[in-house]
Amino acid sequence: MDERVTVAELVPDRWPDFLALARQMGGNRSCYCMWWREERGERLRRPRAEAAREVVEEGPPGLIAYAGGTPVGWCAVAPRAAYPRLNTARDTRPLPDAGDLDRVWVVSCFFVPEQWRGRGVSRALLEAAVDFAYRSGATVVEGVPIDPAVVDRSPGGSYTGTLPMFLAAGFEEVARPTPKARVTVRHRRRS
Repeated sequence: MDERVTVAELVPDRWPDFLALARQMGGNRSCYCMWWREERGERLRRPRAEAAREVVEEGPPGLIAYAGGTPVGWCAVAPRAAYPRLNTARDTRPLPDAGDLDRVWVVSCFFVPEQWRGRGVSRALLEAAVDFAYRSGATVVEGVPIDPAVVDRSPGGSYTGTLPMFLAAGFEEVARPTPKARVTVRHRRRS
C-alpha cells in the first residue's frame, strides 16, 4: 500500500466524508448504503441520503478508511436486525442457527474508489469492522461475499466483498444458499 490507511467510525462529524465517497459510487451512488436497511418491496418515502443521515445520527453504521486525510473507502457493519432486506433475500437470509439478530453482526457492503482498489483498503476495513462489531456486543460476525471462482462480477457487483478476502480475515464458509450467488461466512471470536 502506498500510504498508511487508517479506519474510523462514521460519526456525524464525518458525514461530509461519507458523502464524498457516495458521489463516487457510480450506479450505486443513490444507495447511500440503505438498500439492505429497507424492507423488501418497500417504496421509498424519503430520499435515501436523508435516511442515511438519520442512521449516522443514531450511531455508527460503519467505518470510513482514510489515507492522508482523504476518505478512500467505506464499509457497512451492523447487527443483522438492522437489515430487513438482507434478512429476506434468498441468498443472504439468516441461517436457522443464527440466533439473536441483534448479536449477529454483518459486514454488508464495501465501497473503495477505483484509484484505491487493490491497495488493501477493503482488507483494512474488514479487519476494523470485525473489531468494531465485537466491541459493540456482537457474538458472531457474518458476511455475504461473492465467490469470484463461481461468478464473475464487476467491482460494483462485488459490493458485499469477495470470499477470498473474508477467508483471509479468519471467516469460515458456512453456507451457499444458492449455487451462483453469495456465500454466507462467519467469524467467531477466538478465545
